[in-house]
Amino acid sequence: MKIFNVVTDADIISVFYNATKIKPNVMISYPYCKGNIYKLVVEYRDMIDNLYLDSGAFSIQKGKISITVSEYRRFIRRYGNQFDAVFTLDDDFSNPDHNFNYQAYMEESMPKGAKRPIPVIHDEKKPIEEFETYVDQGHDYIAIGSNKKLSDKVYEEIKVKFPDVKLHMFGNLNRKMLFTHRPYSADASTWVNQAGMGSIYYWDAIDNTDYLINLGGRENKDDFSSFKHKAELESFLSEKFGYDQSRLLADTSARWIVNLYFFKQLEDILNAL
Repeated sequence: MKIFNVVTDADIISVFYNATKIKPNVMISYPYCKGNIYKLVVEYRDMIDNLYLDSGAFSIQKGKISITVSEYRRFIRRYGNQFDAVFTLDDDFSNPDHNFNYQAYMEESMPKGAKRPIPVIHDEKKPIEEFETYVDQGHDYIAIGSNKKLSDKVYEEIKVKFPDVKLHMFGNLNRKMLFTHRPYSADASTWVNQAGMGSIYYWDAIDNTDYLINLGGRENKDDFSSFKHKAELESFLSEKFGYDQSRLLADTSARWIVNLYFFKQLEDILNAL
């Protein structure tokens, strides 16, 4: 199991590695490659374990950006081999045929040794059929789109029918899904989003579960000051990072480091099962 942390600023890699000496799995979306590509594939590459490229399809669906398939194809033909894996441009979540045609176009006349884009399925009515279409095309690594919440029955059917196909879950680090279905990989940007809202993740060894701890005491969240295992939390933060609550409140990068460390912990726990 590999958990990929979505980044928009490559410099966090250096900050995290220098603080922990841990190499995270990193995913960057194509729209954020400008200003980051050299750092990721050259300057900081020895600080990264696996490096994946996403197309930015989710942002396209939200209307935040515009990307053409020819533009993205040019990019992966030039830089694709710098990444351990690249994902297709699946920019229409409601039209599997459109995405299939884009997949075919991106694979057309690929340079020798170029990485084949990983397809992403979105068919709400017939997910197994769409999955099988790409398996029949020779794909052994397929992603589930971030807009899809498949039933346990569908997951089990995929595992039974296609046991050798690796599965990636886009934008989904749901703990129940991860522990129950154990996909090959998954990604999310929650580490940075929650840090930006003043929260940190903590794996509680006493309860054998994780908590999202709010550092400022907002309502409806576990609050740092009243957390039931506060002493253990404070000891962990001090011994592992040299942080206390005041430092975490004042320093966004410190919250980044703690949250990235948590997802590495979660990855290790899943792989130990």
